[in-house]
Amino acid sequence: MCGIAGWHSASGAPRDPALLARMLGTIVHRGPDDEGQMVDGGLAMGMRRLSIIDVAGGHQPIHNEDGTVWIVLNGEIYNFPEVRRELTGRGHRFYTHSDTETVVHAYEEWGDDCVLHLNGIFGFSIWDQRRRRLLLARDPYGVKPLYYREAGDLLIWGSEIKAILADPSVQRRVDVVGLERFLTFRFVPSPLTMFEGIRKLAPGHRLVRDEGGCRVERYWRRPPTVDASLTEADYVALLRERLEAAVRRQMVSDVPVGALLSGGIDGSTVVAIMQGMVGSPVQTFTVGFEDGADVNELDEARATARFLGTAHRDVRLTRLDYQRLLEQAIWHLEEPISTTSAFALNAVCQLAREHVKVVLTGQGADEPMAGYHRYYGERYGHLYRRVPGFLREAVLRRAVELLPRRERVKRAVRSLGTDDPARRFAQVYAVFTEESKRGLWRGGRRPTGGEEGTVAAIDYWRREVEHLDSLGQMAYVDARMSLADDLLMCADKMSMATSVELRVPFLDLEFMALAEALPSRLRIAGLTRKYVHKKVIEKWLPQEFIQRRKRGFETPMDRWFRSELADYVQGLLLGAGSACREYFEPEALAALLGDHVAGRQDNQRQLFSLVSFELWHRTFVGMASA
Repeated sequence: MCGIAGWHSASGAPRDPALLARMLGTIVHRGPDDEGQMVDGGLAMGMRRLSIIDVAGGHQPIHNEDGTVWIVLNGEIYNFPEVRRELTGRGHRFYTHSDTETVVHAYEEWGDDCVLHLNGIFGFSIWDQRRRRLLLARDPYGVKPLYYREAGDLLIWGSEIKAILADPSVQRRVDVVGLERFLTFRFVPSPLTMFEGIRKLAPGHRLVRDEGGCRVERYWRRPPTVDASLTEADYVALLRERLEAAVRRQMVSDVPVGALLSGGIDGSTVVAIMQGMVGSPVQTFTVGFEDGADVNELDEARATARFLGTAHRDVRLTRLDYQRLLEQAIWHLEEPISTTSAFALNAVCQLAREHVKVVLTGQGADEPMAGYHRYYGERYGHLYRRVPGFLREAVLRRAVELLPRRERVKRAVRSLGTDDPARRFAQVYAVFTEESKRGLWRGGRRPTGGEEGTVAAIDYWRREVEHLDSLGQMAYVDARMSLADDLLMCADKMSMATSVELRVPFLDLEFMALAEALPSRLRIAGLTRKYVHKKVIEKWLPQEFIQRRKRGFETPMDRWFRSELADYVQGLLLGAGSACREYFEPEALAALLGDHVAGRQDNQRQLFSLVSFELWHRTFVGMASA
C-alpha cells in the first residue's frame, strides 16, 4: 500500500525532476517506509511505500525482465499468488515476491486487460517504454483513489489531489458543477472533483495515453443477473463460502493485521471469521464520544470483543476533539464531504496505528445486502405509487412536510411518487432539494443543467442494470457512487493519513459477484433489511448481536449544531471572508442554521455540508473575496 504520483508530457519535453520529489513529499503519510522514482524523458513517476507484502524486496518502481515495462501501484492484489503461478507457467520470470510485480507481467501477457485478472484494491500507473504508452487504472469498486489532470500535452496524476497541486502550473479554482453535484449527493461523484480541471478516475475505469491521445474507458462491465435456480439455502451456503475466502485472502500480510469493530453486524462478522483463522486474539479498535450516549456503540463493541475473545481497545472523543479533527482532516480528505463519521474514523485509525499496520472493516455490505432505510422505498414503493396522485400530493405529502424535523421521512415521501428511477434516486439522496438549491445559490452562481446533470450521473451506472428491479438498480448504483466516492474515499484518506492500510472483505470481487445478483426478496423480506445476510452470519454471531438496532457510524452532530457548535457554524458560514457568502445567499444560510437551532427542522446534513465546503475552501483555495 502506498501513494503514487507522476506526469507525462506528450511532446517528450523533460520537466524539473525536483517536482516529482515535491509531489511525493505531499503524500509521505501514505508511505512512510520507502520511496522510489523513475524518469524517462517526458515521463516521470514515483511512489511512497507502506510496506505490507515482501517488506524487504518489494521496492517500487518495479519492472519486467528486460526493464521495458515499469509500474508504481497503490493497493493490494489479493489473488496475486494464483496469477503469479499462471504467469510463471507461461514463462514469466519474477525477481521479487511482491504482488505489484504480478501486475507488470500480467500487462505483458494480457495488455490493458490485465486489470480483468486482478482481485484487489488498486490505483496504478504502468509505463511501456517500447510503445511510449501510459496506462492508469482504478479497481472495480473504487477502494483506492486515483486523480489526474490533463492540460495541453501534459498529464499529471496522483493517489491524492495534493500531489497534483504540488505542480505550480495547476491553479486552484472551484468547479461549480462539482459544487452543484455535492449539494445533491453530499459528495462529488466521479469523474468530477471540487477542483476545476482535476478529475478522478471512476471505479472500474482505466486511462490510456499514447500517440493517439488520451482516452478514458470503462473496463469492468459485469452486470449481475439473478439466478432463479438458486434457493435461499444455496445463497446462504455460497455467500458463507465466498466471505470466508475473502477474509482469508485479505489477511495475507507480512506485518500485523487488526480490525475496526463497531457494534454493527458487518464488522463483527469479519472479526469473528478472522478470529477463527488465527491462533491468538485479533486486535480490534473502536471509537465513541464522551457525550454521545445516544449514538455510541462502545458497549456493544466491547460485548462483541468479549464474546469473540479479541484484544480490544477504544478511544473516546469530545466535542473539542471532533472540532479539531474536523479542521485537520479536510487537508487529508481534499474534498468537502457530508459524512460526519469520517473524522471519528481518523481517530480510531490513529489508535490502531500504535499496534498494527493493516485493519479489516465491515464496510461494503450495506449496499448489496440492502442495509439502508432508503431501500424500503425501492422494495415497496410501487405500492405507494398506486395511491391516486391527488391523495399522495394533497394529503400525504403535505402532512409530512408539516412535521418538525423528520428529514429522512420527508425525503422518502418526496421521492416515492416519482416514476423515473434515476430522478427518484436523486430525490432520495438529496441533501438539498432542487427547490432549496434555487433559493440557496447567489444570483448567477449556479451552473445550468443541474438537475439533468444529476440524473445523468446516476443513469451512467443505472442503465447497465435496467434488467434488475429498482432495488437491485439502486444497490448497484450506490456501490459505484456513494460507496466509492464518499464512504470508501473517506475510509482511504482517513486511514492512510495515519499510515494504516484499510481492507474491505465484503468488496471482494467473487463475493460481490454473488451478492449483487441477489433477488430482492432475499435482500429485504417483510421489514427485515439484509435478510439473507443475517441468515449467512448466523454461523458466526448469536441472534442477540444480529438483532441489534442498526445505528451506522453516527456522531452527536445534530445536538452539537443546536448547542455547543452553533456559534462556530455561524462564524464559519456567515463571518467576514466566508466562501459560502460568496456562493450562497446569506439569508438562506442564516435560515438553515436558525431553523436547526430552534428545533423546527433537522438541517444537520445541510449545515455539515456547508461547513465542510467552507473549511475545504479555506484550506485549498483561500479566503473568499466577498
